[in-house]
Amino acid sequence: MGLADTYIHVPVLAGKVAEMLVWNKSGVYVDGTIGGGGHARAILDRLDESGRLIGLDRDPEAVSVSRARIAGGGDPRAKVMHREFTELASVLDTERVSRVDGVLLDLGVSSHQIDTPGRGFSFQAEGPLDMRMDRGAPYTAADIVNGSTRDEIERIIREYGEERQARSVANAIVRTRAEAPLTSTGRLAETIRSAVRRRWATKSCARVFQAFRIAVNKELDRLKTALDTVLPLLSNRGRFGVISYHSLEDRMVKRTFETWASDCICPPGLPQCVCRHERVAVLHTKRPVVASREEVTANPRARSARFRMIERLPNDDPIS
Repeated sequence: MGLADTYIHVPVLAGKVAEMLVWNKSGVYVDGTIGGGGHARAILDRLDESGRLIGLDRDPEAVSVSRARIAGGGDPRAKVMHREFTELASVLDTERVSRVDGVLLDLGVSSHQIDTPGRGFSFQAEGPLDMRMDRGAPYTAADIVNGSTRDEIERIIREYGEERQARSVANAIVRTRAEAPLTSTGRLAETIRSAVRRRWATKSCARVFQAFRIAVNKELDRLKTALDTVLPLLSNRGRFGVISYHSLEDRMVKRTFETWASDCICPPGLPQCVCRHERVAVLHTKRPVVASREEVTANPRARSARFRMIERLPNDDPIS
């Protein structure tokens, strides 16, 4: 039994996302976080024989699985690469593609990553304190937990985990690592539980693990790079959709999309517009698309998913 047989991940909102994203059946689309290929398959199902899909992922295991399931499955329309979505401009240049008709980013951690103890993403299973989406990356969660100052650990937990008891947790981590380096998910989880009230322990563990995962993978920095990069790469009427799973990501996407879709971004209260901003996109999701009750029942991890999408306005001039 190969990796493709054991790699389990249920894509969130796959049918709805593909329906909204694909407007040109003969177009070129990018799944910048292809994972197990669920969203990619839904997109391909809506393309004709001339359509094309480029799939990217920073996780070599995901790339291997998607190649086997999609590209290796005999679909000549698909190409899967071990590349970051932040490298999209370079990828398109290599592929001799000037503009694409749609880009999708699913910012969540896959079920396979969470459920594989050796990846170190879950506080509910014993494993190495790793958390790297690309295991070729130089720094693990253990490096950050053991090598950062108390103040930096507190900042990471407070900023990326939005954990109110960040100072207590940071103090506990520093005390624990003084006895011996923190190298396992179980010992980090025990340390977090020792620093917070019992009734909040599970949520605090989830928030702190999220915080270190974001820090290890530089997730917010990568998202900002994508938001700065993707729009000029879209064709006229090209669409850009993002599925996010926590408030930090969703807030960044929401504000960026609203700015692109606004004719004025002046501070409230000015008597007249002075910003000279012109909208460059249409917002397709005034409110985020969320999973149905049925989907959440079948896949509880879909509960926190939020999908937002914009469409680039027709314009003959490049958008800077």
